[in-house]
This record gives sequence, structure tokens and C-alpha cells, in this order.
Amino acid sequence: MKKKYILWALAILALLSIALMLICHHIVTSNAEGKAFSEIDSIKPTKWGLLLGTTPQSRTGNQQNMFFKPRIDAAEQLYKAGKVECILISGDEKSLDGVNEPQCMKDSLVARGVPADRIYLDGKGFRTLDSVVRAVKKYGIHSFIIISQRFHNERALYLAEHLDLNVENLQAYNAESPDTGWAVITYAREYLARVKMFWDIITDKQPIELGIFEPLDDKNKRKPWLAVNSVLAHEEKDTIVGNFTGKGVDTLFVVEKDNTDGDGKICYLESSNKSLKPLNLGLHSGAPLLVNEGDLDGNGTIEVGYLPVWWTSQWRPYQVLTFKNGKWCYFINPEHEYMDTGELIRASGKEIVEPSIKKGWIKVNYETQEVNAIIKDTIVKPDYSPIDN
Repeated sequence: MKKKYILWALAILALLSIALMLICHHIVTSNAEGKAFSEIDSIKPTKWGLLLGTTPQSRTGNQQNMFFKPRIDAAEQLYKAGKVECILISGDEKSLDGVNEPQCMKDSLVARGVPADRIYLDGKGFRTLDSVVRAVKKYGIHSFIIISQRFHNERALYLAEHLDLNVENLQAYNAESPDTGWAVITYAREYLARVKMFWDIITDKQPIELGIFEPLDDKNKRKPWLAVNSVLAHEEKDTIVGNFTGKGVDTLFVVEKDNTDGDGKICYLESSNKSLKPLNLGLHSGAPLLVNEGDLDGNGTIEVGYLPVWWTSQWRPYQVLTFKNGKWCYFINPEHEYMDTGELIRASGKEIVEPSIKKGWIKVNYETQEVNAIIKDTIVKPDYSPIDN
């Protein structure tokens, strides 16, 4: 009798496992509809192609990898048809016995006439998740065509669209899928890979290695000084207009005054409303630009953000001000570690602070202060800290 119960339990477990795999498979496949194409004429031109890496040889028996050549064919077709201008190849630079996947793929493309200076290599694309995350967070590419076999493209598309990467207009070009015995095994494993993918999304899995931000896209190649003293996602202005006090619409701007004790300027936040006393923002190398943050806490007044402008250090504590009880105060104390911004978060396309779905709380996007920094977020309550001039 006990053996019978065990067999029933195993049978139910097996059925549930199969059902889970089929559900995950259906979700991923459905998500790719209208985005993954096998006909090149269906692809809309864009600047970047993301070629997912693999080795020329298979992982077993040192035989020819039947997935390699079709991916090279697809990448070549896209470039020569004018569908992409540049190709980022992302794979493992030390796969198998030290085989460099991206370099092998680049060599093959160059041999077919794709210019070497149009090809960029990412040797840290150890997994599909790493490849899509690094394309955005490390290389600043937010719109691209994924190049691999259909099963792989479908999963890569889902990852890119569900990892909070701020991507847009994603497409995928399906390379020819081999039908050998070894290939069939790969297709069967894909069912398990899709279940694991959902687990990675739920647990906020991060790339094995991210590194510093190195934008390849020209729109993110900002002047070094601007990249230090500006946030890509912010609409930064000399003058902003809004209801900052709860008593009507005012205009805010920054006034520079000479520093009699040395270099730099003493900057003041001033208003068209003369009843608002100038707020000393401290010593800067130039006037900081202002950001209308909107009503972050829902109390009817607009918060003001700005990034300090200094000579040294790429780190800048983002300042958010609010008018409360008749005077300016910090909306969130800038001394909190998560308010200290590095170039990774400033060039990521994410706002530093934004409203949270949790009433009375604020979402803060920040960069971890470690060698392989990544972008995270947290929710905090405004602390309305006093400003000590």
C-alpha cells in the first residue's frame, strides 16, 4: 500500500512538472509573437544587433556545432541587408577548453566581409541573462535585434522585457534551426531552461560580472564632464516652474555668487516669489541644473532635485528639496548611501527618485558601491531632514 502511495505521488509530481514546463513554454512563445522573425524583410532597421554566442565545436565529442554557422549566416544577412549598423557579440570568452566564443564569431563575420570596426565583443556573456542585461546596463544599448535560433530568441526577448531594463522596440531574427539528434536534445532542455528563467526573474538574478558602464551607443556617449554632473533620465533646466510651497505657482532658479575665500561659486536657490528667502546650496564649480520632481509624496507641493557640481570625484549625492512648515528641507537626507550616485546609475536612463506604489514611500534607484557595481532600488520614507548651511 505504501509503495502505491509513493507511485501516485511520483506520478502527480511528474504531471505537475510537465504542466509547469508547458505553461512556461507557452508564456515565452506567446510573448515573442510579432517580435521574432524568420524572414529578413519583416525586420525593421535599427542600429544594433545582439549576436548570442556559441562555439564552433559542440560541447560533446568535439564535433561541429550545428548552431554556430546559422547564427553567423543570420548576422551576416542582417548587416548586408542594412538592418543593423553594428553587432555586439556576447558570449563566454573562455568556453569549453578556453575557446573565445565572441572572437570566433567575429573572425567568421570578418571573413565574410563584415567590417571589423562594426563588431564589438562582450566576453562576459556567460548566460543569456548576462548577455541581455550587460547589453543594456554595461553598454547602454536599449534597442536591438537579438540574433540566435528561434527557441533562444524567444527566451532572450522575454528576459530583456521582464528584467526592468528599460528596453524598447526589441526584435529578434531567427537563425536556421538544425534538426540533428544533438539539436533535438537542446530543444528538449529548453523547456527546463524556461522554467529556470522565471525563477531567475523572480529572484532578481544578476549577471555574474557587470563592471563599469561603457556606453557604445553614441546617444549615451556624453562629454565626460556632463556625464559626471548630469543624470540622463532627468529633464534638467536652469529654471523650473511649479507649486513648490502649496500657495501658488512660482519660478525657481540658481544664482551664482563669487567665493571670496577661493575658487568656485556660492550657489543660491532663488525664486520669483520674493517671500521665499534664497537657500544657500553651498560651494559648486558651476550652477547646478534643477529638476522638477513632481509631487513625490502626494501632499500637493512639488519637490526639487539637483546634482551638485564639483571638481573632484565621480560620486554625487543627489539632493531632493521640499518646502515644509515655511522653509526648505531635504526630502530625503542626501547622506544616505543610496542617494550617492555614480556614473552607472546617472547614465542608466533611470530616475534617481520616483513615487512608489506603496503610499507614503518613495522608490530610490541607486548604484551599489562595489567593484562590480549593479543598479538596485529600494523604497524609503521621506525624512524631511533640516538643511544645515
